[in-house]
Amino acid sequence: MRRLSLIFTLIATISCPIAAETPPDILRLALDTVGISIEDIGFRPQGYWNRFPLDIPYKLTSFDALFAEPLKLYDYSKTMANAAERFLEPKCLDTSSTSLYHLTYNLGVDRRLGGFRNYSANLIPLRDTVNPLEKALDALFLLGGQQPTYYAFGNKSEWPDYQAKVKEFASKLSPLSERILAYALQNLADIIYWRHLAFRNCDPATMQKVFDNRDLPSNQSDGTVYYPEIDDLARDVDWPSLHYAALKSAALVEIIADSLIAFGGVPVNLSFELMTPCGKIAFLGAECLKGKKEKIYNAVNTLIVVDFGNSAKFSGACGATSKLSNPVSLFIDLGGDDIYESNSENPSMGAGVLGVGVLLDVAGNDRYYGKDFSQGAGLFGVGILGDLNGDDQYSAELAAQGCGYFGIGLCLDASGKDQYYLYGDGQGFGGVGGGVGVLADYSGDDKYTAEPYSKVFNRGDYHSNMVINGNGAQGAGFGRRGDGTDGHAWAGGLGAIIDISGNDHYLSGNWTLGCGYWFATGIAFDGAGDDIYESCYFTQGSGAHYCNGILIDEGGNDRHELYETAGAALGFGWDYTNAFLINIGGDDSYKAKMISMGLAQIRSNGFLFDIGGDDTYALGQGTPGLGEATYRDDYRKPSKLTPYYTYCNSLGCFIDIGGIDRYISYSDSTSAPHSRAIDNQIWLAPAPSDSSYGAGNFGIGIDIDSGKISELEKWK
Repeated sequence: MRRLSLIFTLIATISCPIAAETPPDILRLALDTVGISIEDIGFRPQGYWNRFPLDIPYKLTSFDALFAEPLKLYDYSKTMANAAERFLEPKCLDTSSTSLYHLTYNLGVDRRLGGFRNYSANLIPLRDTVNPLEKALDALFLLGGQQPTYYAFGNKSEWPDYQAKVKEFASKLSPLSERILAYALQNLADIIYWRHLAFRNCDPATMQKVFDNRDLPSNQSDGTVYYPEIDDLARDVDWPSLHYAALKSAALVEIIADSLIAFGGVPVNLSFELMTPCGKIAFLGAECLKGKKEKIYNAVNTLIVVDFGNSAKFSGACGATSKLSNPVSLFIDLGGDDIYESNSENPSMGAGVLGVGVLLDVAGNDRYYGKDFSQGAGLFGVGILGDLNGDDQYSAELAAQGCGYFGIGLCLDASGKDQYYLYGDGQGFGGVGGGVGVLADYSGDDKYTAEPYSKVFNRGDYHSNMVINGNGAQGAGFGRRGDGTDGHAWAGGLGAIIDISGNDHYLSGNWTLGCGYWFATGIAFDGAGDDIYESCYFTQGSGAHYCNGILIDEGGNDRHELYETAGAALGFGWDYTNAFLINIGGDDSYKAKMISMGLAQIRSNGFLFDIGGDDTYALGQGTPGLGEATYRDDYRKPSKLTPYYTYCNSLGCFIDIGGIDRYISYSDSTSAPHSRAIDNQIWLAPAPSDSSYGAGNFGIGIDIDSGKISELEKWK
């Protein structure tokens, strides 16, 4: 009787809305209707859950807590979006030189490893003001195991001759410019020290095997190939030292860029190049490439490059670790419309493989053309691409535009109308080993494309008859599902795509847009703007096999549309997944052929919350969804070998608050009002009269004129 009275209470609330000052909490009323609470949502695996994948290594510190308290996914996602909104905002970039440091911490390091607080990168003040550039270079040579000065028969040797080159170059600089560049090199030596410390216990041969591996995007999701050297290396890395080197690098490039723009550069025709034991140093005056054919500069095996404003083509690594002896690579571009291009298999454009790589481009309409491990990628390292201004184009193949495996990859763009294109494993991809990959874009009408069609590049997925690619992109987290092969199951990490404002268009295939897989978390966040989401299957707040996935849109009239097989989306969970689609404000439309819109299958939790606006929901005829949880017999009666399906709950929950809404059931030839989902109504699926009702498996749908969901209120 209590549950029936609660249903009547909800219906009365719909008919006679409660005053605005005391809006009802619709989620809690819905849960009360079926006799469960907020605390009953989520999964807390125990050691006696035989056949459950226990002892999965490399889980992020956040995973178990979010798996157990999935409504905290909103907070967790919002703090990432808040960081992007604060530190990529133009005023912040104009008045502070610490934005990249704070973004690296808040979006990368803090998500991957506890222990740090972002008080300071502790960059070292310039020690020497007399011949500072020469002394800073001496320190780099000593760090690389090479003496800066040699003596024979009591006399100073003329080899090496770099000191004379340094003196000649310094004589043409202002004292302030020399000190800025010396400050950069002095802190580079400190960064290299911490990177070396991170790998001090690691076998060089093992490191080389891992460094040479470019196959992770192709063979890890189903545990096809096991690389024992990766487990060996992960055991021996000193992660805090590696992340400390990355935080210092992020802080250094922005301070150097801002200092050189504000206080000094080099003469426009002057350039300086010098090879050190850790890579080449290059300072390029704003017009020094004019005489070169096609104005091309090849950035291979570079420790630091500072370009003072050439509009040029930069080939090669460009802020990426190109070999083990090149452990850190920083590239700072102070202006110009540039082309960054790499046709090789080497990392490029802000990639850290067993080290740290950073590319910072301050201004200009730039184009980035890479292959694999590019444009913000990390493998046992940290890779960062930051572009602060201009209408930019990004194109890559795999493992790019914010991708991490056993590391961190960040692709950060502050402003402009930008275009992003890749095949897969990127645009915010958290791969094996607790990898963190984030693509964050502050403003502009942007287009994000993860190639949908296997005829263009073959990552065909059987969920879409091999026609549509399984991208693993646009906010996707993926682990190594080794339970069906060799038993070496590795947790995935955190993949996030964040766009703060603009009318944006997201196009992708499968496993995208806030999607998780195998002990990983995927986040897609879009703030203001009228946005279009086009994707296919396992997408838009979805996931499968022990994971979390969430898509949040906080403004605008948005279109969520699925094509081809068109399902497993819009708040859909399969096999111990927490999945959310949360849309706040605007007149929105949703379309799917099958199993979507607040649907839970195989002991999952699937939520679709839409707050405000006149919305339209179109779901294929005869398919579960719109606030439903499908039933299995082993929920009520335990399987003789796998009883843990009886130990927890599953919930499919659909809530629409406000507006005049339409619910459509359609096929290829017909459409009609949905039989169960109706504006200003409540429904349960399974219904209480159904023999499958109960067993901790509940589906709830509510369309109501007013109310709130408390978890979404705190950030207003």
